[in-house]
Amino acid sequence: MPERSKTKTKILATALGLFNNEGESQVSAVDVASVMGISPGNLYYHYKGKDEIISALFEDFEEEIRMVLSSPISEPLSLRDNWVYLYIVFEEIYDFRFFYRNMSELLTRIPELRARFSRILALKETTVFSMLSTLEEGGFLSFEEGEKGALAGRIAQHFTFWLQYHDLRHGTAPPKSLIDQGVFTSLIQITPYWHEGDGYANLLREFLEGQD
Repeated sequence: MPERSKTKTKILATALGLFNNEGESQVSAVDVASVMGISPGNLYYHYKGKDEIISALFEDFEEEIRMVLSSPISEPLSLRDNWVYLYIVFEEIYDFRFFYRNMSELLTRIPELRARFSRILALKETTVFSMLSTLEEGGFLSFEEGEKGALAGRIAQHFTFWLQYHDLRHGTAPPKSLIDQGVFTSLIQITPYWHEGDGYANLLREFLEGQD
């Protein structure tokens, strides 16, 4: 992450908490300053408005998510590590959930973020494709022509719209429940392509038993 003063770091941490918990559209720069106990002018000295704060937070998210998404591309994961890795992806998204929950409005309001987020979407798809390829090469998955790319796209879409769908379909839920649901839906999409041994069935059973 870029080097920042203590005040800037605290502004971003405070704003991230408020945006995530209260909803970005419900929070103003003045609200952030008020929670911090500083004047709006002091905050404005560091960040000239809420959109500049959001851009700085996106920079942090972009750096973190790229590091996470690049891991399976640079070094193939073991069977079990794939599912642990999915938790890491969903936790990272959850840490910056305000952006995903208000994505369309923010990309319209701050258009310079659109191309950068589009590149993250492409990296999500590349990452999932790499994971699926590793499982295919290990003899666990089997695909007809075009199926692997289509599945990678669907799971990448699930990463991106999981929170919006859950909010609309089920309302709010505790973090663990949300992330568990995200991981489970990713796993279940892979089921039709699994054809070797009971490793996947065991992992899925362990996952379901862990929800009790």
